[in-house]
Amino acid sequence: LRTVSTIVSASKTKDARGGGRAAYPGWGMDGRRMHSKAHGVPPDRWCITKEDFRFLKAEIQAAIRDGRIRPTSLNPFDPNDRTVGPSMYSVVAGFIKPITADAGGMSWALLRHPEGCPCAMFITHCWAEGAFEFIDKVLWSWPMSAKGAWCCIVANPQNLDIGELVREPR
Repeated sequence: LRTVSTIVSASKTKDARGGGRAAYPGWGMDGRRMHSKAHGVPPDRWCITKEDFRFLKAEIQAAIRDGRIRPTSLNPFDPNDRTVGPSMYSVVAGFIKPITADAGGMSWALLRHPEGCPCAMFITHCWAEGAFEFIDKVLWSWPMSAKGAWCCIVANPQNLDIGELVREPR
């Protein structure tokens, strides 16, 4: 495991939204460096835990309450619905991209786990799928022995050009 402790930027003055800065150990680190092939965390460790999925659901709910995620003509979800929720498009645009941009440009997974998290499974989803429905299904079917899961909306650095990262699969 390569350490990312040297990636911390000089400025850690910004405060995280939602769960607060303490909920985001990677806050203030250099996202581009964290995701670099030469110095960063290997892509197979850009994962989150079952507890992170629970936390993400609560953060999405908070983002709906405070207006960061809103219904649009492309995603006219009901803000009071806690069963289906907003689409992944709306979650990324209204929550994932803004918070990770403010934090340093890393993925949400590395914002939560700056040294990475062991991967036990790969999760795929539909971008038009409701976030709450998706998260509830993930939580319900999570294998008891699994530590972390790789899922594109949280694993990929949504504010960086990932073309270079996905050019050569391993």
